Amino acid sequence: MAVRKKAWVEALLTKREAIEHAIGVPLGTMLGCGHWGCVFESEHPWVVKLSIDPTEGPIWLKIMGLMREEQYGEGGFPEIMGIRRIMPDLVTGGRKRKVWAIVREGIEPVFKEYHAKELGHHGGGTMIATSEFTNAKIGHHTPTRPTSVMVAPGQKTRERSDFDKAVSGLMRYRDAATAWHVFGSPPRTHAERRLVSYLEYEGFSSREDAGHKALRIAETAFDGPAWAPLGESLAMLASNGVYLRDVHMLNIGWHIARDDDDWDRVVIFDPGHTPTESTGEIEQVLTEHGREAL
Repeated sequence: MAVRKKAWVEALLTKREAIEHAIGVPLGTMLGCGHWGCVFESEHPWVVKLSIDPTEGPIWLKIMGLMREEQYGEGGFPEIMGIRRIMPDLVTGGRKRKVWAIVREGIEPVFKEYHAKELGHHGGGTMIATSEFTNAKIGHHTPTRPTSVMVAPGQKTRERSDFDKAVSGLMRYRDAATAWHVFGSPPRTHAERRLVSYLEYEGFSSREDAGHKALRIAETAFDGPAWAPLGESLAMLASNGVYLRDVHMLNIGWHIARDDDDWDRVVIFDPGHTPTESTGEIEQVLTEHGREAL
């Protein structure tokens, strides 16, 4: 699919040499862009994510700090080489935006966007389905949508149930994490009130209830060597009061084994849009020290 470019990225890339000096690795070919960030090739196995999500730098540093403190939970995330705030910040849409540079290992997506016609559907638009790499891993011959994951004939029951169960679990975890954040403050807009109504309809009664359910999902929905580390990581974060607000099918990917002691597993490579109580403090540390944070 075509690489989507954003105007703020084009402006930022006029300072490519300064960015490379700040992050310590080259900024190669642009691999793709979403609304909040763009990813670039770099030296193997690293890629560089440039992001205007104001929470992305702080939440990464929070996660890495918790993993050091707890001594477990690292398996559900890619390896992070560095986190930097890139100055100067940008004005986009009339608002000042911080720019973060995250240097992390490259991954293979679990799901990706296809044009609807590629999946045999009429009309325009895009649809999310399993990537080519995932199809090879689970024995599919064609891309399959997350809500209707099918299994190949002869595939082992445990392997197929692990994948189906984990995809469903990730969707349920996202609802629980969303509820935890939404119930943290009174709804102010019509959209927020509608979201609260939806979450209450889905069975969430309070912030405490949402947090408990998110932890329970993390502990029970992810089985097998490819998914269990992700569940452990989400459970570790929940035990420390951190719930990833925007986990979805397009920000999980495959960590590819690098040696005989490693193995292919699913990781969350974009935990953004997740403020924590100490986001401001963490951001201040990242900005004042002006160095790689890890």
